[in-house]
Amino acid sequence: MADVTEYPLAPNRLYRLRAGESARARGHVRVVLDCRGGAAREFLTPLGGGVNLLLCPLGGSAITSARADEATIEPLGWRATALALVRRRFTSLRRSVLNFDGVEVFPEGSKTKMRRFRKQLEAARRGGVAFDSPFVAAHPELIVGWSTEASGGAETRDRAGARIAVALHLYYVDLWSEIETLLRRWRAPFTLFLTLTADNPALAARVRSAFPGTVVRVIDNRGRDVRPFLLLLEEGAFDSFDVVCKIHGKRSLGGDRLPIFGEVMRRAAFLDLIAEDRQAQAIISRFADDERLGLVGPRRFLSASRADAPRDALGPPNRQNAEGLATRMGAPIRGDDFDFFEGTMFWVRPQALAPLRRLGLAAGGAFAPEAGRGDGALEHAVERLFNHAARAAGYRVEAVSVDD
Repeated sequence: MADVTEYPLAPNRLYRLRAGESARARGHVRVVLDCRGGAAREFLTPLGGGVNLLLCPLGGSAITSARADEATIEPLGWRATALALVRRRFTSLRRSVLNFDGVEVFPEGSKTKMRRFRKQLEAARRGGVAFDSPFVAAHPELIVGWSTEASGGAETRDRAGARIAVALHLYYVDLWSEIETLLRRWRAPFTLFLTLTADNPALAARVRSAFPGTVVRVIDNRGRDVRPFLLLLEEGAFDSFDVVCKIHGKRSLGGDRLPIFGEVMRRAAFLDLIAEDRQAQAIISRFADDERLGLVGPRRFLSASRADAPRDALGPPNRQNAEGLATRMGAPIRGDDFDFFEGTMFWVRPQALAPLRRLGLAAGGAFAPEAGRGDGALEHAVERLFNHAARAAGYRVEAVSVDD
């Protein structure tokens, strides 16, 4: 943080954090706090949706000043401070408060903008990636991304062990650099299956240079990341592999979503499944040690309904499609015991998806062309049936986390 201004802070006083254009474009701002008698602390807070952020140092926190990366910090008058603090404590705004160890941050803007911001915060908390959590503090790469410096390469990989495939669907092709960085960390050999929605010879050459033997397919934009994976499964592309890792370049830009939240959710799933060689090796070993293990996904994104805690995990827009497909698989959905991994990223034994494969959905033209639907399309129903299909085939489903 070079050439930034240090702003004195007083406890229980309100300050406006006014971010510059570049900070808003990347969706977050870094704030460094100076404290009496201690080392400086820093935190990363999300931006977006047209809201400003308000900072309030808490009494007894020993915070004396702050510096912000590409942002200014403006003190508000006492009347504005008092009004904002009342609103924060006695309205729905309290659900938008982030607490970064001695300083609270919450949005300022129209009701519509603040409601949108609050919903994104709540979604991140449900996914176990609250911005003010110790988990995010320990993994700043969730917000700022991973260094793109290559580490290792195909020539340094181990040559023994399980036969592994990686099925990557990449609609946002600019995300290849991030995914390449993570896959290069693996020591285990694998075959990459890359599916795209448009021909891109330059990218295909770059991917094959990094991972020789990559299979590149251009598939029309139907069914998002679900149909390309099913198409490869139905064609038998994974038949010679012991386990397949299904990932995609998730961004979640539709509807009222703010870009930074989609970035964090994608990286959190990567962190649990592929970001470190030891994590990938641990998951591969679980499959090798347990022949009845069929599918492994990220625990923080496991959406579940149980008899003792019933909820509609399917979601009303998807229920009819999902129940119809489950019945066609010969495994009707019964009761409240149901779960799936939101985001559709997981490791799977190909045989565990035989019930879904037999339906022939991808090759049969069941998926409609992309229309930007946030929910209710066939791909949303199929997303909810991967775990169900694995159990119908006689396999178990497990949830993992890098925290393990």
